[in-house]
Formats: sequence, C-alpha cells, structure tokens
Amino acid sequence: MSGNGRRLIAREGLPVLLVLLILTIITYIFLGIFSSLSILILFFIAVFLFRDPVCEVPAAPLAILSPASGQVLSVMPIEDEWLSRSAIRIRIKISVWDAHSLRSPIEGKVMNLWSACDGTGEFSRQVAYWIKTDEDDDLVMLVGMESGARFTRVNIQSGERTGQGQRCGFLYISGIIDIYMPENARVSVSEGDQLNSGADILGEFVRLPVS
Repeated sequence: MSGNGRRLIAREGLPVLLVLLILTIITYIFLGIFSSLSILILFFIAVFLFRDPVCEVPAAPLAILSPASGQVLSVMPIEDEWLSRSAIRIRIKISVWDAHSLRSPIEGKVMNLWSACDGTGEFSRQVAYWIKTDEDDDLVMLVGMESGARFTRVNIQSGERTGQGQRCGFLYISGIIDIYMPENARVSVSEGDQLNSGADILGEFVRLPVS
C-alpha cells in the first residue's frame, strides 16, 4: 500500500524550490549563464533535500513502522515517563542527508501530546505523541530536535486519527525520533540498522492470550 501517492517532492519544500528557480531565471536573464549556475546548483541540492520517496507500507496490522528514514542509534529497555510504564525505546537519528518525511508508526488515535521547548532537557525542543490502536495497543513517538535544528512540522493533533504509515509531518534539518513501545513488544531492528520511513518494521505488538 502506498503511503503518499506519487508525490516525489515534499510540499514543504515547494516554496523554497520556487524561489530558487525564479532567482536562477532572473540571474540568467540579467547576468548570464555562468552567474546563474551557483543558484541552479542550490536548486538541485534543495530538490535532493526535499525529496519525498514513495512509501510502500507493508501489510502487517500488528507492525510498528519506522516513522522516519535514518539510522538506529540504540534499542534499550527504559522507563516510559509519559505512560508511567516499562518500555523498549528505539532511537532513530535523522541526518541532513536522509529523507525527512515523518510517518505514523501505527494506525490509531492520538490520545495526548506533550511539548517542551525550554532547552533544559536532552533536546532544545521536543514533542511526544501518545497513539493508541483500536485494540488498545499503544506507544509514544517523541520527535526531538537538537540545538540548531528546531524546525519541524507534525500535522497530527490530540484527538485525531492517523493511519499506519500515513505521512504526518516533515523534519526540515535533522533530529532524533524515539519510539517507546510496550516492554513485551517483539523488536525487529538492532543498533546501526538503516531505516526507510513508513516501509521498514521496528517491531510488532504481542497480544496477550485471553484467559
């Protein structure tokens, strides 16, 4: 299943590309081709940075998908401070050169969100989203921005529903995504793995047998 239709360029980048294209044309008209080459090079760099690859969402209802393209920094047991429970945290690092589209790891309802931007914690800005499925499986997705990388856009709000692999935002520069899944979840990745947003599986919910 495709997660973003046939869009190849993120809509967040279209204004930037339009400005660079206009500047290239104006520079070419008034200053010539050699003067416009530097702006044209910036245009093609921007095309690469704002790419939005087509996402093929796997047919796996219990799967927890990677919300971003990047590298797994760590997989570790930890205390989930938002849901006050033991959890497994998968930390994903998004570099400047990765595709920056964000996608929902599961299908469900956004039950709550928490935001902080005072710079006193691990990140200069962070937003945590609690998402619960219709079967009462849940997780927390934290979008963390490091110092100097404070620009992001997430399009889901508390009370809204989101689909598995659905595009839900864009991280403009770089950042960290933390997924807090239940401690009994089955993990499918390890440190150092390279992930594709919405296509690769981080793990799966494990349903407890009904007594």
